Amino acid sequence: MGFVTVLRTEFLKLKRTKVLLVLAGAYSIAPFMMALMMAALKYPELGQKLGLLTTKAQLTIGGVDWPTYLKLIGFLYAGGIIVTGIAQAFLFGREYLEGTAKNMLTLPTHRALFVGAKLTVGALWFLAVAALITCIGVAMGFVVGLEGFSLSLLAESLKTMAVLALDVILLSAVPAWLAVATRGVFAPLGFSVLFLLIGDFCAHLSWGALVPWAIILLSAGAGGEGAPLPGSASQIVVAMTFAAGFLGSYLTLDRADNGQ
Repeated sequence: MGFVTVLRTEFLKLKRTKVLLVLAGAYSIAPFMMALMMAALKYPELGQKLGLLTTKAQLTIGGVDWPTYLKLIGFLYAGGIIVTGIAQAFLFGREYLEGTAKNMLTLPTHRALFVGAKLTVGALWFLAVAALITCIGVAMGFVVGLEGFSLSLLAESLKTMAVLALDVILLSAVPAWLAVATRGVFAPLGFSVLFLLIGDFCAHLSWGALVPWAIILLSAGAGGEGAPLPGSASQIVVAMTFAAGFLGSYLTLDRADNGQ
């Protein structure tokens, strides 16, 4: 079986479950919440009705304009660390939960193809969801009536979002390996949350641009003023993290027997 056949099989498996569809629906609620917070600040009467949400918006949002709003959407991309962790936990861990891992391991197919196909499905799924939340977010920005929009601003923001999406996809190889190594879904789920917390902590350190999960937050602007900016070295770190996750997943499967 070639890679295309394995990839097609992975997509066919998705027809029997709605987990990723539900996850995409839950994730797409986020831009509505961001737009509501902006509306609470822009329209005082609405803000009074929303109460604590308005207070939170006042504490976390700097301005009521398109540059600030698009930056918030970038934060949603950074939160994809957890979302892709859940997706990869499902794509890889379900084989063990459903008892199909032993069937997969008996097929006369190079096991690197299984890893590559599952990671590809997860990547395409995240890109589709990222495009969805971006479209929703931009549309809601016009509905709220934010000021300061320009095509150049949107283009620059989309470029940043594309880098964030790529980094999130590359780092998703680590929870994939955790799912294979632990033969389940709980480890990748728990570690995805932990990775985000570690990234948030390291983003405020001088060497944060060399920590994979901090790089995404720094690229999104979550480090604040004076925070180190990710550069070419940061992207090399992210690429190496992906390689480690992919290799770990492959080697774990390659050394496994069909008794799993």
